[in-house]
Amino acid sequence: FITVNGLTITLKGADENQTINLNVTKDTQAVYDMVKKFVTSYNEIIKEMNNLYYASSSRGYDPLTDEQKEAMTEDEITKWETKIKDSILRRDSTLGSLLDTMKLSRMTHVEYEVKKYSLASFGIQTSEDYSEKGLLHIFGDSDDSGYATYENKLMKAIEDDPDAVAEVLAGISKKLYDEMYQKMKSIPNVRSALTFYNDK
Repeated sequence: FITVNGLTITLKGADENQTINLNVTKDTQAVYDMVKKFVTSYNEIIKEMNNLYYASSSRGYDPLTDEQKEAMTEDEITKWETKIKDSILRRDSTLGSLLDTMKLSRMTHVEYEVKKYSLASFGIQTSEDYSEKGLLHIFGDSDDSGYATYENKLMKAIEDDPDAVAEVLAGISKKLYDEMYQKMKSIPNVRSALTFYNDK
């Protein structure tokens, strides 16, 4: 066994007449893809919460009586009841509070080696399009057509100082988790099955 900088190499055989060169490179793409997956998951959650919170009003769509149902087709009943269900969390104060917490967490600053970093330091930002309601973009990512031409600060940061990227993202994630946990814990009548867990 040979251990160098935390990397352990197992030698299976030796030949003193043969020179073996070993090159080790950082897998920056794997780290980048992991961050990208987090951003994608974050955006999916924000979209779902936005859809529920900003749902169209169901004013005038009261629950149907048995008599009303008898006068309607199954398809009409389904559409009517779906309209009510889709708007059940419209402007809900608890959901709004959770949304605000998630959106504010992306502005968190984390100190690493006396310098402050945020998601924006790595080019992870919201767009200027207000209708997106807080979705994140990785500026310079080739899969994001709106921002592919920008400098890819995230990839550069991972290549230059992966430890800083890891520390900052871990700090931001921890703050998000802590704040979401406190918000969920404060909701009355919520049993343990519905509280917030740290899904690593």
